[in-house]
Amino acid sequence: MGADLRALVPLTPQGPVELVDTATHLLRTRFADLMAVSLAVQVPIWLVLAVLLRDQWASGLADNDGWLWAAVLPDPFAILIALGNNFEGGILAVTLSRVLPSSGLATIGATCGVLVRDWSAGRPTRGMEALGRVARRGHHLLALWALVHAVELVTVVGIGLGPLVFGAAAPLLGMERSSAISAFRRSWSLSLRNLGRAVATVVCASFVASLVGGLLAGVPLILIGGFFGRWVDLGGTAATALGSAAPHLFIDPLLAMAMAALALDLRVRSEALDLETMLAESTPAGSATGA
Repeated sequence: MGADLRALVPLTPQGPVELVDTATHLLRTRFADLMAVSLAVQVPIWLVLAVLLRDQWASGLADNDGWLWAAVLPDPFAILIALGNNFEGGILAVTLSRVLPSSGLATIGATCGVLVRDWSAGRPTRGMEALGRVARRGHHLLALWALVHAVELVTVVGIGLGPLVFGAAAPLLGMERSSAISAFRRSWSLSLRNLGRAVATVVCASFVASLVGGLLAGVPLILIGGFFGRWVDLGGTAATALGSAAPHLFIDPLLAMAMAALALDLRVRSEALDLETMLAESTPAGSATGA
């Protein structure tokens, strides 16, 4: 079992396409673990949104199709859609539509950090076990999430650079059991050393995740709408929430796992984590103390 997990998460330098391929392979082979985490994190989030935005969503997807596209597209495009005519709930709807799913993605990211660290060492950690560990350090994760978004909001550079240099922050927090400040600094430092690789990985992962989420959740609705000659009118708040949440169930774990794989890769490249791990495993217990 340990050898199989090591093969899934190799401690070797990988290119951007290889990192995303590793993430998609993990999503396929460890589907139950990652979907359990995604459901556990996102179902409460979308239930809360359904309650708070029930009046706006009551007319169904026919009048709220922007929510579906905001779920499928990366953040910069989603924000533009959120500010368009499809969102009539005002600043509250826009804010909630980004804040709650964003905090969910950070939670899944930290959980994937735990899983990647353990799986790369051959430890058969399950998804819900890793989520439990992250939940026990939830105050650190919340502080990290707030810190990253505060920097993005108050700096012009941060809005564009934030996902590139802080994308690995949540996985690093889970991977290293670090504090919010430490994970923030580590993500910045490691990513800047390999900025080109980080940019390529984020862009590639966002494209693949959007494609997967659209194919699995958005395309079926479009086909149904095309068959009936109009956008599918799944009336009701529940239908709008389901149509909006479905892409996230696949997009978020794929993005989070890609960022966790990137975090591991950055540590291998910058700190020779692979050699450190091999040395630790080859050193007999107690040899360091002369026992």
